[in-house]
Amino acid sequence: MGLYILYAILIAIGLLFVFMIIRTLIARPKKIPSAVPQPEINESEIVNILSEAIKIPTVTKYKDGDDQSSFPVFHEFLKKTFPEIFSRAKVTVINKYSLVIVIEGKDKTLMPGCFLAHQDVVPATPEGWETDPFGGTIKDGYVYGRGSQDMKSQLVTALYGLEILLRDGKEPLRTVYYCFGHDEEATGKDGARNIVAYLKEQGIRFAFVIDEGGTILDGKLLGIKNKLCLIGTCEKGYSDFILTSVKDGGHASSPKKKSSVDAIADAIHDLRRSPMKTTWSEPLKLLFKTIAPYMNPLYKFLFVNRDILSPLMKFILSAVNPMTNSILRTTFAFTQIQGSDAPNVIPVKSTAIVNTRINIGETQQQVKEHIQKVVGKEISVETYGFGFDPTPVSKTVGSEIYDTLVKSIEEVFDGFIVAPYPFIAATDAKYYYAVSDNVYRFTPFEITVDDQKRLHALNERCEIKSLPKAVAFFRTFLEKTCY
Repeated sequence: MGLYILYAILIAIGLLFVFMIIRTLIARPKKIPSAVPQPEINESEIVNILSEAIKIPTVTKYKDGDDQSSFPVFHEFLKKTFPEIFSRAKVTVINKYSLVIVIEGKDKTLMPGCFLAHQDVVPATPEGWETDPFGGTIKDGYVYGRGSQDMKSQLVTALYGLEILLRDGKEPLRTVYYCFGHDEEATGKDGARNIVAYLKEQGIRFAFVIDEGGTILDGKLLGIKNKLCLIGTCEKGYSDFILTSVKDGGHASSPKKKSSVDAIADAIHDLRRSPMKTTWSEPLKLLFKTIAPYMNPLYKFLFVNRDILSPLMKFILSAVNPMTNSILRTTFAFTQIQGSDAPNVIPVKSTAIVNTRINIGETQQQVKEHIQKVVGKEISVETYGFGFDPTPVSKTVGSEIYDTLVKSIEEVFDGFIVAPYPFIAATDAKYYYAVSDNVYRFTPFEITVDDQKRLHALNERCEIKSLPKAVAFFRTFLEKTCY
C-alpha cells in the first residue's frame, strides 16, 4: 500500500513538472515594435534650458523660515524660456509657489490631460561635488547639478515637447495642464495637495495624469536581454512612526539592567528580525506576467510558475536585491535615534523614528499594529508627521490611455519592453487620483546604475544624449492624446 502511495506521489510530481514546462513553453514574447524616426530636436537648446533651470536653487522647504525666494524667480524663468506656451497659458499660483498652467484646446468636449513635475529639489552643499551643485555645469556629455535628475530634466522636457509643437503652428485639440508642485520632496502636502483641492473646487477632472516615477532598467537583473521601460500604475504608502521608551535614568557610572536606550535598541533589533510578510500585489503579478516571456529559460520557468513556486520566489526576490525586496513588502528603515544629550548621562527617554513604505493592499494602521506587536507594550508607537496609504491602481488592460502611453514609449525607445509596475517611492501623483482614473508614472530617461546612485547625492547629473529622447517622448504622447 505504501509503495502505491509513493508511486502516486511521484506521478503527481511528474505531471506537475510537465504542466509547468508546458506553461513555460506557451508563454511566448510578443514582437517588440521598432522605434519610429523622430523629427530632429535642438539638443543644445534643451541642454542650455536644463543648465539654466539648475542654477535657480528651488530647494524644498522643510521648516518655517526656509528661504523660498527662488521659486518666483524660477516662474519667471519658465515664462521667458517657453514663450509659445506662456503666451497662450492661463497661469494660477497655488499657495504662493505651486503652478497650474493651462493651455486651452480647441475641442471643449474632451477631458483635459495633465502633466506633473515638481519644482523643488533636495538641499546640496558644495562639499564633495565635482562642480557647483547649483552651477548647471555642462561637461563630459552631462549636465551636472541638483535637480538634473530629480526632476527639472523631466519638467523642462515636458514643457519643451509642447513648445516645439506650438512653434510649428500645431494647436492642441485637448486642453493641456501642467501642474508643478513646490514641496514634493517633503510629501507634497503644501503643493500638490493644495493644487488638487483647487482643481476639485473648479470641477476639473483629467483624462490622464503623467508624473515621474516609472523607470528604464537594464533587464539583465531579471534575465532579459532588452531594457525595460516600467510604468508606475500605483505607489506605496508612506508613514513615519516614533518609538519611545521611558525608564529611570541616571549617572552612566552605575547603569541599571535595562535603560531606555537598551529598550529602543532591542525594539530596533526585533523589528529588523520581524518584517511584514511578502505579498504578490496585483500590479506586481501583472509586471511578472508581462516580462516573464522575455526572460532566459531558467528565469522564465521560475516566473511563469510564480504561483506554484511562491515560497521559493518570495525568498529569492526578498534576498537578492533591495529593490526586489521593496516591491514585495512593506519596508522599515530606521533613520533617527535620540537618547541623552551628554555622554555620561543615561536618558530617561529615548526615541527612534522608523520610516515605512507601505505595500499595496496594506494600510498605515496595519503597519502601526504590526510594529506595536513586535516591539511590545513597553514601547510607545505613534505616527510621526504626515503619512498616507498606498494609492489605487490605475488600469492597464483595456485602458486606451495606457495603450497610448505604451505605444509612445515604443516609438521612441527602440527595442525596449514596456511593462506596468508598483512604484516603491512617493510622488505628487498620489493626490491626483481624486481628479483622474488614469494616473501613471514614467521617467523617460535612460540612467546608468552609477548615475542612479547620484540621485539625492553627490554629483547628480543628467546625460545630454537622453534629453532629446525625453522631449521626443513627450511630443509623441502629446500628439497622440491631445492633437
